Amino acid sequence: MIKDHNLFKANLNLYWLRPENALITYFQHQSWLDVKISKFKKTLDISGGDGTYIFLHCGGRFDDSFDFFIKTNAKNFKHSNFIDIYNVSSRSFSPIIYKNSKIKFHTVTDWKKGLLDKAKKLGIYKNYLLHDNNKLPLPFKDEEFDLIHSNAIYWTSNSREIIKDIQRICKKDGVAVLEVATNNILGAIKRNKNFLGNELFNILDRKRSVEMKSLNIDAKQWTKWIKTAGFAIEDIRIAWPNRFISDCWDYGITRPISHLLINMTDSLSKQSRLEIKKEWVNLLYKIFVPFSEKPKPHTLNQAPYITFILRKK
Repeated sequence: MIKDHNLFKANLNLYWLRPENALITYFQHQSWLDVKISKFKKTLDISGGDGTYIFLHCGGRFDDSFDFFIKTNAKNFKHSNFIDIYNVSSRSFSPIIYKNSKIKFHTVTDWKKGLLDKAKKLGIYKNYLLHDNNKLPLPFKDEEFDLIHSNAIYWTSNSREIIKDIQRICKKDGVAVLEVATNNILGAIKRNKNFLGNELFNILDRKRSVEMKSLNIDAKQWTKWIKTAGFAIEDIRIAWPNRFISDCWDYGITRPISHLLINMTDSLSKQSRLEIKKEWVNLLYKIFVPFSEKPKPHTLNQAPYITFILRKK
């Protein structure tokens, strides 16, 4: 069930040209909304990207005219020339904020400078650190943070070691929220790879099966690594609730053509873009609410994406 429709709509507004991202991101939010960030003194977001995830999670909201696709490098993207079109910023990039969050994270890391530069414009973090998670130890003191969040540790090949190092920098009785993909992710395109063929598979995959280094780790293995690292598991939550939502992200509703949609909307006047966007978002909301709530939910063994709520012993 969708517990916060305002946040659900905020994600649709942010990711309107990539609606599958709005779906999965909202449910990742929902999986740890009950963690009261304000009660922690020193917080860390590992691989926080452009900061929009934490900005929305902490109660910030953007004006309808602003979204994830305002400043990109879409014009240079081709499926034969894959680039991260979002890892770019400029002095002119200026998010239009409707409501600021009263809560801030102490520190954020990311390995992409363009994304960190965007995050700085949101004011949701106090400190910004350019760091690659493939390089350990993490550049922090022992027991430095009492709340640590990450939704990116499965993108590296050293996930087990990162969990150990997160335990090192977490204060005793501190909390860690780790969102991870399991071996069930990308199941839709993996199931159909034989008839898709290599070219179509690569267009749909968009290098995710290569870049997500811990793609073959199941929930039991994540649980074992976490316990071995010295964390107590307070809860394991299924973030992406059902197969419809999982399949939307696997295939990507608009992912293969998103660079074309961005280029097209960039050619519109601000007023035309906003009018089209509002109608687009309203239609997506009507469509996605029943598909988010009615289908049979995943079991833990089926879940492609889960959230661990941890406490350091």
